[in-house]
Amino acid sequence: MLKLKYYFFKLLSFFIKSFGFNAFLAKLHYQVVCEGYRKKGAQIGANSLLIDCKLSSSSKGGCFFIGGSRTITGVTLLGHDASPALNILELVNYHDVYLPEFRSSYRNPIKIGNNVFIGWSTAILPGVEIGNNVVIGAGNVVVKNISDNCVAAGNLAKIIKPIEDYIASYRDIMTQYPERF
Repeated sequence: MLKLKYYFFKLLSFFIKSFGFNAFLAKLHYQVVCEGYRKKGAQIGANSLLIDCKLSSSSKGGCFFIGGSRTITGVTLLGHDASPALNILELVNYHDVYLPEFRSSYRNPIKIGNNVFIGWSTAILPGVEIGNNVVIGAGNVVVKNISDNCVAAGNLAKIIKPIEDYIASYRDIMTQYPERF
């Protein structure tokens, strides 16, 4: 309904040219955008601006906690990881890939504090927590928590472990936190 209201007033904007009406329309558009993110599992604090972000969650839903007074532009929040199902057969629920929930994904909430700026084309992986008063440069992959009051940037792909260790680590997580799958 909110989206329909926005499109109605957007059409009216071709006939009404005033700063007050344009401000009203901008606010309505912001509400429509935030509502779309909320439907994908986001909790968004006051005065937060999300521009062209992608919230990737499993079919069981996602969990994204985004505090107040932040700007996030072109960021991908990966609330799940389906890669363990490639090597852990217990996570494959159906062999037909087109079926909903054909495999179980690892899910872990992403939490972003207050007064945060995250640059364009950054990806944030499951379970990452970003503190307050943080700037993250563009084009990064954030795999670990970022503490309060800092600037983070840099990106280097490197081999981090053998596939056997990767599988073992997810098996341990499956045992300790079965509710996350």
